[in-house]
Amino acid sequence: WMARQVYADSLNFFYTQDNVRPQAFANLYAEKAENWANTVFLMGNVKEGKNLLKLAAELRGCYKDQQAEIPEELLSQKSTVIYTTSRKDLGVPEIDRKELEEFIDAIPEIPVIVRDNIKEDARIKAFDLKKRMLYDIKEFGEDNEGE
Repeated sequence: WMARQVYADSLNFFYTQDNVRPQAFANLYAEKAENWANTVFLMGNVKEGKNLLKLAAELRGCYKDQQAEIPEELLSQKSTVIYTTSRKDLGVPEIDRKELEEFIDAIPEIPVIVRDNIKEDARIKAFDLKKRMLYDIKEFGEDNEGE
């Protein structure tokens, strides 16, 4: 009983190889099949030698459709976010600036300074950063907290 147990344990230990890839075993078996094919061919059995070579080729994957491997660096690329204010970049047609300016001017409830700021934001007029900062300081400064 003890000898059979040692023999069974040695078989389990020897043939349990978790870290060996199946492709390595396939190549091992293919090499053995090639050796058998050479031996059988030298003995004069051409048909059996041919079958063994075909088996070796199948084990090595010669008849499989090869899939193109995609490199990992292409699969795990970081995304790039691009911010834009141009409608053309998004595939939307540009707005007629003259028509937009006429629309803004047609709204009577908007004060002139706000109307100018809206036109600057819409890129109808050139953006004047210094003027806008002075307006923001005046409008939202600490002096107007009580209002």
